[in-house]
Amino acid sequence: MALSLSGCSTFIKQPPIDGPITQQWQFNGKFAIRTPQETQSAKIHWAQLNQQYDINLYTTLGITVMKITGNDNFVEIDGIGEEPITGTSAEQLIWQLTRWHIPVSQLQWWVQGKVPYGSNINYNKLGQVTDAEIIDNNGQTWQLRLGKYQSVDGKQRPYTIGLTQDRLFLKLAITKWQIQQ
Repeated sequence: MALSLSGCSTFIKQPPIDGPITQQWQFNGKFAIRTPQETQSAKIHWAQLNQQYDINLYTTLGITVMKITGNDNFVEIDGIGEEPITGTSAEQLIWQLTRWHIPVSQLQWWVQGKVPYGSNINYNKLGQVTDAEIIDNNGQTWQLRLGKYQSVDGKQRPYTIGLTQDRLFLKLAITKWQIQQ
């Protein structure tokens, strides 16, 4: 589950993104990861205020299994019942826990339909990002897919986000948004 929050890799810089990133929002959804060995899923609640985020992963019964808090310079993962681990990036902690390089530090942008770093970015007829290639900090290429856009407080947000590399697949499905203006 720690895989839900990782990133800060070497990416290809894209032109500036139209408009500022929304600085205060939260959403509920479902998160899943599939590897050749296993599939895991959880519900997710993500709250973002400027660069500070609080992420809770929990079971369908509402039992918290992991809390992730952080900002651009510090991340803490609390595995509930285990000693929390800290680091300077989610990628670092995910690597420490799993030995996987997963480029999801930009997830706070992706959930808003923006891809500030990537290549081969494709758009739908409405100008919304549908997919892009992302490079992780180990030089591996990942396929990012944003889909099923929905209107949230007058802004289009993807309902689904998928990240695939070889036989590793992560998916986030957002069920409820709340954006503070």
